[in-house]
Amino acid sequence: MVNELAGRLNLSQGDALSPVLSEVRNRLNAMVQIGLGYLSLDRPTRTLSGGETQRVNLTACLGSKLVNMLYVLDEPSVGLHPRDTERLVLLLEKLRDLGNTLVVVEHEAGIIRRADHVVDLGPGRGEHGGKILFNGPGSALAKAKGSLTAEYLHGRKKMDAPPQRKVTKKAARLRLANFTRNNLHEFEVAIPLGRFVCVTGVSGSGKTTLIRDGLLPALNEKMGGVAGADSNDEAGDISADSHMGSLTGWRALEAVMLVDQSSLGRTPRSNPAVYIGAFDDIRKLYADSPEAKGRNLPAGAFSFNSAQGQCGYCRGTGFEKIEMQFLSDVFIKCPECNGRRYREHVLEARLTGRAWSIADLLEATAYEVIEFLDDFPESRSAAKALAKLQLLSDVGLGYLRLGQPVNTLSGGESQRLKLVRSLAEAQGKRAVTGPTLFLFDEPTTGLHFDDVRLLSKVLHRLVDEGHSVVVVEHNLDLIRQADWVIDLGPDAGDEGGQLVAEGPPEVIARNRRSRTGKALRA
Repeated sequence: MVNELAGRLNLSQGDALSPVLSEVRNRLNAMVQIGLGYLSLDRPTRTLSGGETQRVNLTACLGSKLVNMLYVLDEPSVGLHPRDTERLVLLLEKLRDLGNTLVVVEHEAGIIRRADHVVDLGPGRGEHGGKILFNGPGSALAKAKGSLTAEYLHGRKKMDAPPQRKVTKKAARLRLANFTRNNLHEFEVAIPLGRFVCVTGVSGSGKTTLIRDGLLPALNEKMGGVAGADSNDEAGDISADSHMGSLTGWRALEAVMLVDQSSLGRTPRSNPAVYIGAFDDIRKLYADSPEAKGRNLPAGAFSFNSAQGQCGYCRGTGFEKIEMQFLSDVFIKCPECNGRRYREHVLEARLTGRAWSIADLLEATAYEVIEFLDDFPESRSAAKALAKLQLLSDVGLGYLRLGQPVNTLSGGESQRLKLVRSLAEAQGKRAVTGPTLFLFDEPTTGLHFDDVRLLSKVLHRLVDEGHSVVVVEHNLDLIRQADWVIDLGPDAGDEGGQLVAEGPPEVIARNRRSRTGKALRA
């Protein structure tokens, strides 16, 4: 397109527009090199997939041809298929070869293996980490002692073998037909229920469009999530828009839950205990104690968001904010409560066993609080809080302090915390709701190999309990754990949007047309 424009303008080297056209050509060539040549220049950025957005931002760096720069990249492989990850590595190597330095925070094996130098932190999570286990050439990483990263990369530690759940022709299925949106045209797919299903394909192949724009709105409308839905018409159109297609098989479900990568919020008042609903039960446990009853302290007094119990100086935040005129704001511990958030008479109410106040509990890790709550086997409130906190431990977040503000969590921590909240809600409703469909949008984002192992156990447990799990995913370890894979492609944009293959992972691996199959065979 640029060459055609240059020919029409008949520009010479001396023309003022010539340098501009050269710069445009450089940037567009960078987009082509990283696999974005199919994008039209007038495409709204809000319609791009996560992987496409990530690569567009990176091509701006390559197109600028700056040298002697330090680039710090946080998880650049997020949203990328293994095929696209290889293109990303080539882009990073070109930036390096221009004379730049790249520091990349990454869990993707394909990028770690190509790194010139690797710094591995650990050995565990939270307070059990923070040590440099390896700092040297990537080729020597295999010799690192005590490194989980090295163990997984070199095959000494692997994912557990997946359970063998077969999908028969008679298995219940959720069918979406005649769906048209973006690059999906008259698309039809059948999703097995009561199974662990992965939706795969290269970045931009239509995965998120299928789940977020097709399946989820259809389910919401059929199951009462959208006002005016006619729940008696199972095979009817989703809405008056004929492009939305038709949905059948949804009556086998009682509820739908979406766990995606949207923000948890920016308020420092929310913390893991509050977010997953365990803090309500913990407050009731404290309110039932003899000391609380003797002081007439109800459950509300143990909330740092309540005027009844919060410190009057900092209003329960635990810190004082000092606004600086020209610099960033400074936060210091509240001089009244010393960062403990509560009034003194509330902190004096302690539970028998360990002499913990409510502030002490918020400063403890989930692991420590689980052990603490075990001392109250007769308390229903303790049992409910314990069940929710155990979910935190199950997904590898047991190291989090219960009072840690959610706006300080990493992307991977936030994603798993949302998963725990959904699991806790399902756990509380299970007796009345029955089978639930869980939709996950790239749940392995920001996760280490060992975190993926823990996540897969939780997903398998959901299926074993009678629920259905559908995951949009690029992580090969998680894809291999699936009972059924729905692979879109074969490529991105207009060259994608087709159902390339479906079946167990081993069937996808044998499909020569599937990009995912090729990655599974590697």
